[in-house]
Amino acid sequence: MVRTCDYPGCSNKDVADSPQSFHRFPVTDVALRKLWVLALGIHVDTKVEKIKKLRLCSAHFSDDDFLSTCPGQRQMKKRILKKSAVPAPQVNKTVAYQLIYEA
Repeated sequence: MVRTCDYPGCSNKDVADSPQSFHRFPVTDVALRKLWVLALGIHVDTKVEKIKKLRLCSAHFSDDDFLSTCPGQRQMKKRILKKSAVPAPQVNKTVAYQLIYEA
């Protein structure tokens, strides 16, 4: 079964040779997990068992959210998120449109 990104509206798939890396929600760090949940517009009271199954692709993080290799170090096979990384918030396009064009 091919896993897809659980970010609302994203259809990236975790397949061989995909340019995206896929990342699990932080379940043990409650404060960070709440930030991830809020960024995706998921209800904060969603059970941890459900959150454990979710994955996000690297498209929803900035380059600064990933560990970098030092000069002279081998390139990492997969991108690794920093422990403080939070995905970009899900934007309600209708609200964004109203803010931009009706102001």
